[in-house]
Amino acid sequence: MNSNCRSLPNKIMYLQSLMSTDTYHNTAIIALQETWLHELYDDNLISLKDFILFRQDRQCCNKKNGGGVATFIHSKWSVSNNVCFTFSNDFIDCITVKCRPKHLPKYKQFYITNMYISPSCSPSDLSNFADEFTMFAAANFDNSLSVITGDFNTSDCSFLEALGHTNIVKFPTRLDKTLDLVFTNDEGVYETRRRSPIHNSDHCIVRVLPKIYSKTHIKIFSHLSTKAQERCYTSDNLLNLRCMLKDTNWDLFYESTLDDSITNIMDYLKFCLDICCPKQTLFKRLDRFSSPRLKQLRRQKEMLYKCKDKLGLKKINAQIKSEIKNLNAIYNQTLLSCKSPNSMWKLFNEITGKSKRCNVFPSCDVNALNLSFLRSPSTITTSNVTNLVADNFQDFNTLDVLKCLKTLKPSHSLGPDSIPAYVLKQCADALCSPLTNILNASFRENVVPVPWKDIKIVPVPKPGNSKNVKFRPIAITSPFLKLMEKLVLLKLEPSLKSFEDPKQFAYRQGRSTLDAAAVLHNSIISSLDKGAKYVRCTFLDFTSAFDSVPRSLLLNKLSMTQTESWVTNWLHSYFSNRMQYTVYKGQSSSAVLTEAGVPQGAVLSPLLFSFFLHDLPSSNDINFVKYADDLTVSLPVKCQSDCSKLNGFLSEISQWSKENGLTLNPSKCQTVNFTLRHKSDLNKLVSTHEVCNID
Repeated sequence: MNSNCRSLPNKIMYLQSLMSTDTYHNTAIIALQETWLHELYDDNLISLKDFILFRQDRQCCNKKNGGGVATFIHSKWSVSNNVCFTFSNDFIDCITVKCRPKHLPKYKQFYITNMYISPSCSPSDLSNFADEFTMFAAANFDNSLSVITGDFNTSDCSFLEALGHTNIVKFPTRLDKTLDLVFTNDEGVYETRRRSPIHNSDHCIVRVLPKIYSKTHIKIFSHLSTKAQERCYTSDNLLNLRCMLKDTNWDLFYESTLDDSITNIMDYLKFCLDICCPKQTLFKRLDRFSSPRLKQLRRQKEMLYKCKDKLGLKKINAQIKSEIKNLNAIYNQTLLSCKSPNSMWKLFNEITGKSKRCNVFPSCDVNALNLSFLRSPSTITTSNVTNLVADNFQDFNTLDVLKCLKTLKPSHSLGPDSIPAYVLKQCADALCSPLTNILNASFRENVVPVPWKDIKIVPVPKPGNSKNVKFRPIAITSPFLKLMEKLVLLKLEPSLKSFEDPKQFAYRQGRSTLDAAAVLHNSIISSLDKGAKYVRCTFLDFTSAFDSVPRSLLLNKLSMTQTESWVTNWLHSYFSNRMQYTVYKGQSSSAVLTEAGVPQGAVLSPLLFSFFLHDLPSSNDINFVKYADDLTVSLPVKCQSDCSKLNGFLSEISQWSKENGLTLNPSKCQTVNFTLRHKSDLNKLVSTHEVCNID
């Protein structure tokens, strides 16, 4: 699309809302003239979501505002974009971007040129520009598709026709004059249409459309509108569901075996959900600038523009502007009401225009991806901790179960059993009684029901280069199993209270990465103030720490504490015979047996992993800071013997890792020397691998 916007900063919010409409959501290129930008305007202040900005501001101008062009190119339309020509003086602004669209079978390259020629441009100035642009075009436009668009006013464009370009705009673009033109060297490819202006601009929008829409063109932008089936969780539907569950005679579902009883109850829950909260097909486009009133106002604006009703256009523009402001205020207020850091960062990025880079991750074999998340069981020999003499298990009461049900995170995401935790939390009063009976039976038998053992793995990309993507496996388990874990946590936390490490800053209320960094910083500053030559800090990293924990060794450590024996027996069943499958890009892998590690994302995993690390080597002379599986070891160095002491301590940690089934990753272990003196050149070793040294 092409238009003279007359001050881009004042139109950017309107333009963003325009891109969310059905008419413009598949726009690949936006060419704007008279942007009125200068060097003090940062790109983030005028950015559009999913678009890459290329701009040429007016370099010198006697007027306070004027000139300038900007070209927005959709990040998913082209694989590479480069500015190859720019020009700017008091009367003319021009920028040419060379693109390589993902689907351009006929030509090698695509060139988009955006021009603005002032009405006061003299023939000599235009001639000088035409000579320079002609030389560039003659050298580059061969075997390429070229589109030259912009506001030419009444200038002579014969130099573009001499380059083999033809104007395809046949209608007036400002009042009764045709000032905005689109030239192309292949007039059979595109056609143009007229649409109402951007807000209160006096130039209409010129839409440049392919004469034939290809399936590949539609596919590129299909991510903007997604089709999904979701259950309808309205207040009335949830009320009907609660009443239906409350009036149920649960004794009818109990069978002789625990697994059969649970299967019956889960099937009945799904049946109730299908009746009370049926699935609906939704077309979702995640955008804040969308409302029925805004769509109606835009339709009215198009009609008024065709009727040339200037007074009506002025009123409707004011209403559209007011509606966009209201939608923006509602969106920001919604984000501010959520007190999570993620929401605040999202708000910050939206306000500043710094949208998240859209990474396209490569396709891969989902079965191979699932196998890559598995770790071989450790060969460490431990004593058998199964079938310990069980303590007198005291049943949990309905209040305990009800309290844990209400603490479930109200997630709509589906685990392996296709029942969301949101439903359990909303129907907690109706479900607490039958669930109490089922869960107590499971604890008395020291078994985890088979229908709740499956693990659904969702790969989350780690930050880094999208060409070499690494994933973090996040386990999604049944909400019923999460409920059981919360109940076990009530018994496990008191028995492991004495093993809490004060140097562990993860998974503890009131502690964060900031606290860990503050403690480390204070330790370094204090040591330097006391006369240390430097403070040597070694940052250690374990390879797939959570997924590599030997389960038998973990249970063996638990058996040596005051943990009730029924808890240890139940945990043995919790870790045994668990099948894991991965879901990636809508595809599911085959289920495989997992024999090592604690699932990332499970309720018990943080506590069990922290306990597993409690017997790491320690020393009064060496400072230790832990955050989950990240370790920092620091020591003030006053003489050479201190270096030997630190190396010896690192060797102890390396040996402990081998004995406990974990592996240090030498490529990610680094040592930093904090000093007020000159650089040091001492070597640091983790096991037999040298650690990277940074001064």
